[in-house]
Amino acid sequence: MHFKQSRRNKVQEVQLTPQKALAVVWEDKRQSNMKNRRVYIMIIAATLLFTSCNLYRKYQSDTTVRSDVMGDVVNPQDTVSLGAADWRTAFPDPLLQRLVETALANNTDLRVAQLSIEQARNNVKAAKWGFAPTLSLSPQASYAHQGTGAFTFQVPVTASWQLGIFGQTTTNVRMAKSQTAYAEDYKQAVQVSLAANVASLYYTLVMLDRQLEIAEQTDALWGESLESTRALYEAGVTQSPAVYRMEASVAQVKADIVDLRNSILTTEAALCNLLAEPPHHIERAPFGTFRMPEQLHVGLPLRLLDARPDVRMAERNMELAYYGTQQARQAFYPTLTINGLFGMAGNPVQMIGQAVASLVQPIFAGGQLNARLKNAKLDQEMARLEFEQALLDAGSEVYEYLHDCQAAGQKAAFIDTQVQSLQNAYDATSELMMNGTNTYLEVLTAQESLLTAQLTQVENRYEMIQALINLYTALGGFGTGTEK
Repeated sequence: MHFKQSRRNKVQEVQLTPQKALAVVWEDKRQSNMKNRRVYIMIIAATLLFTSCNLYRKYQSDTTVRSDVMGDVVNPQDTVSLGAADWRTAFPDPLLQRLVETALANNTDLRVAQLSIEQARNNVKAAKWGFAPTLSLSPQASYAHQGTGAFTFQVPVTASWQLGIFGQTTTNVRMAKSQTAYAEDYKQAVQVSLAANVASLYYTLVMLDRQLEIAEQTDALWGESLESTRALYEAGVTQSPAVYRMEASVAQVKADIVDLRNSILTTEAALCNLLAEPPHHIERAPFGTFRMPEQLHVGLPLRLLDARPDVRMAERNMELAYYGTQQARQAFYPTLTINGLFGMAGNPVQMIGQAVASLVQPIFAGGQLNARLKNAKLDQEMARLEFEQALLDAGSEVYEYLHDCQAAGQKAAFIDTQVQSLQNAYDATSELMMNGTNTYLEVLTAQESLLTAQLTQVENRYEMIQALINLYTALGGFGTGTEK
């Protein structure tokens, strides 16, 4: 009996198997599809997460400076750089210091640079507001006359919030901060250039004063020689050409005096322009009061990264290019925007509310996104090359100006000896001519040689000062203590 009942159940089970089998197949297929969807979603999410890691990464500087970027002028034992010291220690003239301070306070270019910094800071604040939603109020009212007038109104407050889920807003903020830092570096570059130009024009005036002094002394001496030559001509000792030659030389010196006085006026006007003042006389120290530093240390090459604003600006361009590439990559990712509405409407008054979220994923943009990314990467490479060139230029300038300082110092002793010897030769030649044992031509030659040597002495001194100004600028030294 038990055997028969079991057999009947088996037959019944065999008879229901096709229906159950079909249901099982559909259920297995549904579960398989759900599993596949989960797998696909996990793969897509993992892919987006993996590829978007770079989208949140902050720029990290990995710049290095070659040890030989400044040639053979670096002493590894130097711990103090000439440019690291306050420029006032190398240029202690209080009149010059006062002029530099006036220029830093009044110069138009510097004030414009400060306004650019303020604009950049405002852009940072605006970029940070990208994390917050935007709100707007747009009230509306309408009236319809249908037997009895019907008045309706709406007072909605709309909000829109674009979520930078792939770091779009963060990148914008970082880029705005980099632009602010670039503007600050540019301001310091203007400060360095301004201080150097003021110092250069100031010492140009000092040099012109000395050249004018020499020319006026020469005019007086040659005037006496002209009178002596005329007396000798009247006495029959010399011939008339001697008088003519001396008159021509005196006239040339007087013409040089006119040029020097005019150069002084135009140089003063140029310096006043840097001070943002009308042209006026500039008070300055006498020639010969300036003293070169006893030792010139340029420090280690790494200082060029910290001290020179133009080098920092070149590195800042690499940072901006990096964030530009991030923005180009982020353009491939979707943007999530939440729009909301809340307010009152109708007659009678009713509360209204609505919230909508939208996801926009760029699919095809005619190759523009891909081209933008490629160009952004090229911008990064160009910025890197420009930075390397900025370092090479900086090192070359330091090398050149340091050797200019050393060469001018070495020449100074020889030129001083030359001037003294020519002065002795002129004195001896003039005495011999008065005794009638020498000709006017030898005296004239001695006079011209002495004048040329004296002017060369002044020019060499100016070249030495100018080389030191250039060296300070190349080391970023004029940026030390000039910030306002």
